[in-house]
Amino acid sequence: MQLTKALAWKIVGGLSSPSKMPCYGYSIPARYCVTGQKLREVVGSICSKCYALKGRYIFKNVQSALEKRFVSLNHPQWTEAMVFLINKLEKSGFFRWHDSGDIQSLEHLAKICEVARLTPNVKHWLPTREFSIVAKYINAGNVMPENLCIRLSALMFDGPSPDAIAKRFGLQVSGASKDAFTCPASKQGNKCGDCRSCWSKEVFSVSYKKH
Repeated sequence: MQLTKALAWKIVGGLSSPSKMPCYGYSIPARYCVTGQKLREVVGSICSKCYALKGRYIFKNVQSALEKRFVSLNHPQWTEAMVFLINKLEKSGFFRWHDSGDIQSLEHLAKICEVARLTPNVKHWLPTREFSIVAKYINAGNVMPENLCIRLSALMFDGPSPDAIAKRFGLQVSGASKDAFTCPASKQGNKCGDCRSCWSKEVFSVSYKKH
């Protein structure tokens, strides 16, 4: 089926446009997070205060859009449609995965990696707490695209970032660390501004303010 912007948008449920970001993103419901569902019941965990389960994220129209994107993950043309939209619409050279939600499975991660490979002029940032899925993908012999920065996210507020596993697999992290780069968004209207550290593999660790 020949893709058009309208058809590709319909297939994937559209792209998200997080107000903080300088680029488009893609989000699904946070309630479907595999690890996040468990962490939400843990006092002191970052997921227990999940920003994607409050505020504008709970508006009916936003939830409807997130649900459509989640359902779309199984569409046979999902990867093709995502590549089409990113190549056509993303002029910033950057893309953010999952301002809400997380990796669902090995197949899901494989699709994201394929999208990155087929959009070589765009830098992708994928934060995740699905450490085991990422580990299984790499242990199976798969190589991460050069333009995809996967940041393994800390589990607890003020807790350590998962440095050991990240270094083992050549990935990046976010979380409390004495050597971490501190996200400047809280000092500039909760926006990235001209900072692109989250997308950079040169920046091993990024620390975010509670939000």
